[in-house]
Amino acid sequence: MQNKSTLKRKFYDSLKRGTGEAYLIAKANPNVDFSNYIIKGALTNYAYDGQAENSRAQYIFNLISLSGKKEKIRKAVLRGLATEREDTWSLTHLFDLVKIYAQHGDEEARKILYDNFLQNPIEGSDWVGSFEILELDGLKGLFFIAEKYGKWLEQNPEDWQDDHLINLFQENNPQLKVKEELQKAAKSNRFIKVYLDNIKKTKANYAKQKHVSGTYSDIVDEVLNSKPFLSFWRKRNLTEADIVEIAERLIVEKDKEKQEKLLEVFDSHRFPLDSEFVLQLAKQKPTSKNRIREYAIDALTYLKSESIRQFALDKIPKSNRPQQYINILYSNYKEGDAKLLMEVATKFKSEQMMENLAVSYIDIFEANPTQECREPLEVLYSKMTCGLHRNSLVKILIGNNVLSERIKNEIPYDSDLETRELLGE
Repeated sequence: MQNKSTLKRKFYDSLKRGTGEAYLIAKANPNVDFSNYIIKGALTNYAYDGQAENSRAQYIFNLISLSGKKEKIRKAVLRGLATEREDTWSLTHLFDLVKIYAQHGDEEARKILYDNFLQNPIEGSDWVGSFEILELDGLKGLFFIAEKYGKWLEQNPEDWQDDHLINLFQENNPQLKVKEELQKAAKSNRFIKVYLDNIKKTKANYAKQKHVSGTYSDIVDEVLNSKPFLSFWRKRNLTEADIVEIAERLIVEKDKEKQEKLLEVFDSHRFPLDSEFVLQLAKQKPTSKNRIREYAIDALTYLKSESIRQFALDKIPKSNRPQQYINILYSNYKEGDAKLLMEVATKFKSEQMMENLAVSYIDIFEANPTQECREPLEVLYSKMTCGLHRNSLVKILIGNNVLSERIKNEIPYDSDLETRELLGE
């Protein structure tokens, strides 16, 4: 029998990560008061990337349902929505949680949700709360949002709105003629008209913007002159001939700045010529003058040879940023490497490092299916706060038939909806 302090520590650790262990602990220990930790999880979105990850509000609400201090938690949640004005993703989390209270018939929660929409908004986050209002009250909610935006725009004429929210609501409600309904409402509500007029103005301003594409003599010229460089090449579909042409130019190029630009192409495309050339660039001494060494290491991810593999194995244990070398195992993994990956995962603690390692390990074990993935992935599972990548880890464990009973029992109560559904699949 574990003592209460140990139980609470395990509960809070699980809650922050978003795993189902917290629910199982609370359910098995109804006489232990976890309310202070639930409140922390209600007021703060602990997800590694709150922007990318789905809401954890239902996860927290499920924990609240097991608590003997429901009213204490409820008051803290409503107070939190009225006071949070710093963290966008904690605020979205609170709006969603208060929405769930309102859906269960809590009229005070509904009022507080409406009262706090566009109330001293966080800069760049004036949309927070709009989706919850729409989900709660549909077209009526949209009229409220449009009126509130209109009042705000009248006081802040330099601001702007687009029609993204309207289009999304139309997509989710195909039975309605949303724009027509807004136009009708605007006839008797000047603030809705201000909102719609602002959207028209925004569209007109976009139409005036000119996007001029450059003219290049060949693919190499385009590489050397296109900006922004990174986003361009990750989206660009290069032909095999394009890639060879860029590689051939890289081998003979002496200008460091041009080398850097050419080499960056191969962080997402396989270098088609002699891999030893890239390896020698990766072995250069670090310098602040360019990123050639860094890009070369990235390019090794898609190249396979014993010398490249050994380069990675030599660097991984010594590096404070091992993920850039670990990525090389994507094409160079061998049975037994899981032991090294487990040691690295055990060594580090920071959330950012756990996220970086998770991305690398997922890529490696998706490309190299093996039952020895279990131990390193379970170490990450027990440390990381990213629900999205935890989903990928669990999929790999299931796919390799090494899912432990402990994790299997936690999955139905995970913070991520798609993870909760994995066992059903």
